Amino acid sequence: MDQLELKLASELPSTAKVVACRFPFPTWVPEHTDGEGIDTVWVYDVKDISGRKKISMEKCHTGEKY
Repeated sequence: MDQLELKLASELPSTAKVVACRFPFPTWVPEHTDGEGIDTVWVYDVKDISGRKKISMEKCHTGEKY
């Protein structure tokens, strides 16, 4: 999951939104959450997570967990 977070944060434009269902991204804070249980949907705003991109990419290359 860490690699998917890094890929999306580094490749999506800052105007993008990410919608996830069935599972949340572990280190991202959702802009909105709807539903419950297996029907939960999380909405993330890339501009809110892109600031973490540089730090996260550095940790990825060093093998650190965040």
